[in-house]
Amino acid sequence: MNDHIEDRARFDLVRYANCWEDADVLLQAMEIKPEGSYLSVSSAGDNTLSLLSGNPAQVIAADISSAQLACLDLRKAAFLNLDYEEVLQFLGLREAADRTKVYRLLSGSLSAPSRAFWDEHPEFIKQGIIHVGKFESYFRIFRKWILPLVHGAGDIAGLMRPKDMAAREEFYQRHWDTGPWRLIFRLFFSKTVMGRLGRDPEFFRYVEGDVATRLLQRAEYALTVLPTHDNPYLEYILTGNFSRALPHYLRPEQYEAIREGLGKLVLFKGGIAEALEAHRGVKFDGFNLSDIFEYMSYGEYVQHLHRLIESSKTGGRLVYWNMLADRLPPAQCRPSLPLRGARPGAVPAG
Repeated sequence: MNDHIEDRARFDLVRYANCWEDADVLLQAMEIKPEGSYLSVSSAGDNTLSLLSGNPAQVIAADISSAQLACLDLRKAAFLNLDYEEVLQFLGLREAADRTKVYRLLSGSLSAPSRAFWDEHPEFIKQGIIHVGKFESYFRIFRKWILPLVHGAGDIAGLMRPKDMAAREEFYQRHWDTGPWRLIFRLFFSKTVMGRLGRDPEFFRYVEGDVATRLLQRAEYALTVLPTHDNPYLEYILTGNFSRALPHYLRPEQYEAIREGLGKLVLFKGGIAEALEAHRGVKFDGFNLSDIFEYMSYGEYVQHLHRLIESSKTGGRLVYWNMLADRLPPAQCRPSLPLRGARPGAVPAG
């Protein structure tokens, strides 16, 4: 039986129009070195661009999906050719007069595959590319049709209001954590519904146990322990956009550093193993691997770990997310490389 995720799930669509993993957590764990080389799963490109803010020598962005690489490539073109406010307008955070006209300006900076992808989807450009992923559509359904069944605008405003942790816990217990809330959450964020509408059923092949219950526990953590008023991922889920809280790569103080670092960014079509093989002469200082190990068997995961360790400098850092399938390194790998499995900064996460 073929065990490669690229042969079991579709990757010809924008699955994630945003990275649903906290870049602040990533950067804290990675500790970017100015002279360092880094390998990053591209996804939508957000966190790969955030790596550039640390002024590394090189960032190689790899992805098995041409659509996801096109998301990063178009973000790169936007940063190269637009000022900060124009970037926000074009991507979809702000209203824009004519995104199609702006795209024609940017398209000359794209690779041929990326340009072909976006030319085939002009409606994505008009909508704003941060809104066009399957996962974003899943949250749109939740926000428009499911959440209003149990919580209105007043509850949402109260949840997002700045509060200390004690006040957040009190609000959650008194106003948010109702029986109907728990019921619709367990239904909508079940393995079946999420697999069909949000992710892909194959992404759950190695996940055991009750997915909805585990996500509900993480949601409680995100709504009580973590601040809610400045969580960009939570804001997008509940409101449909980023406004008062921005992902790291879109904060104004990061714009110039990312723009100046774009010449150090290399896009690679293929998986992590293929990227390592294509760059055999590089010893990496760090790896941003998203949650790709969840899509692998444990044996395949261990094989990848060994390949990564062999391609790492002494003291290299490997950062990845465990969302539902625990992927803790075996004992023989731990002394060789400081492996850091990070928790998502907001849940549910992709």
